[in-house]
Amino acid sequence: MESNIGAVEFKSIAKGMLVTDEMLKSAPVNLMLATTLCPGKYLTIVEGETSSVEKAVETADRLGGRHVFSSFVINGVNREIIDSISGRSGKVLRGSIGIIESQHMANIISAADVSLDSAEVEIVDFRLGKGCGVNSFYIITGTLAAVEEAVKNAADFLSSLGSLLAFRVIANPDMDLLKWLEPAMCMC
Repeated sequence: MESNIGAVEFKSIAKGMLVTDEMLKSAPVNLMLATTLCPGKYLTIVEGETSSVEKAVETADRLGGRHVFSSFVINGVNREIIDSISGRSGKVLRGSIGIIESQHMANIISAADVSLDSAEVEIVDFRLGKGCGVNSFYIITGTLAAVEEAVKNAADFLSSLGSLLAFRVIANPDMDLLKWLEPAMCMC
């Protein structure tokens, strides 16, 4: 199942909160995420029908003015990505893992879509560059062959846009690493 998302990154927390309220009032969208970013930014992500998401992002751009750092709409996003961004993934690490990292939020979301469309993998963690620093990343799991295929395709996609920071595949990770990964999966 697919949906559409819109994201707006504000340079001001107060303005971001105010404009997020107006976004929600301007169109029938679902609020996926509304949170502070480091340092002193605010991120809002909404989900819904294409026209509603576009209307909400247009409202943010208009009312946010110079306080809008970036905004984007992505259509046809896999529902698993939306659940992962919202912190509702609940997937269990199995087999091998792949990590894909980028500075650009829209591109990392699209790269995750490429991963899921190209191989039988699941997202176990998805962090947009919030309190953890400026980089966004996601972790996928599956068989070694599937993870390698998904990571390669996502890395190629991000490289073509000039926004790939890093990618790695870990085949059969040690159980101690997996134990440390699970508690680290936070919404920071």
